[in-house]
Amino acid sequence: MYTYQTGNQTIDYKIEVVPNRTDITVQICDKEGVKVIIPRGLNENNVRSIIARKATWILKQLNGSQPAEEKPAAPKKEAVKKETAKKEAPKAAASAAKTGSFEEGDKFPYLGRQYRLNIVRGDVAKAEMTFRAKFIATVPESWNKQQTNEGIGQLLTEWYQGRAGEKFQEALKSVKKAADNAPESVKWDELGEEYATTQDNTIVLNWRLLTAPLATIEYVIASQFTNADELFEDAAERKQWLSDNTLNAF
Repeated sequence: MYTYQTGNQTIDYKIEVVPNRTDITVQICDKEGVKVIIPRGLNENNVRSIIARKATWILKQLNGSQPAEEKPAAPKKEAVKKETAKKEAPKAAASAAKTGSFEEGDKFPYLGRQYRLNIVRGDVAKAEMTFRAKFIATVPESWNKQQTNEGIGQLLTEWYQGRAGEKFQEALKSVKKAADNAPESVKWDELGEEYATTQDNTIVLNWRLLTAPLATIEYVIASQFTNADELFEDAAERKQWLSDNTLNAF
């Protein structure tokens, strides 16, 4: 039995691995409670990401005590459409990460590639995340499992967010070579599952887009101010990642 905490509520769930399965299903039954049916190859972190995204639906079903099954929504085929938000959300410079279970050797996506996590326990007063062809989390020896999980989650969040501005500007630079009307700059923020939006005439990207290849990030940026499918000859390849992946970094 696994547990996911959201606010002051707890979701207990079971994981069932089914070989040759290609999709993920979340079931809520009177007897078994919450069950996540997954294909072989996904780890607990992947499942926690699914639980996190479906938490509201799961809690609604549990509170209503109605047996239910939710199939995953059809993958997004296009980048998010250009729209204006009512107000600009405050920048989540160090927004709290969802507490996951992090293990040595877990893989995390960055710019379209997967990198392993190396956990080092040492005589240090403060945890630190470094990146050298892999994620290296150095944590105090005194930390228990919960502290380690929460600490690594926070370190990963801060690491991704710390590189968002630079990498997104790098992607924008490439877009400007193809589009004369490209904006001078872009911003990043905490946007949930949205790829991007427009706030006060400024393009704002989800920091989790750092998990996607730069070519895909360029496509998302372009889609906010022009027809990206016409701008890029390889548009189909650029946006394929959006159909095959979610924005849950961990």
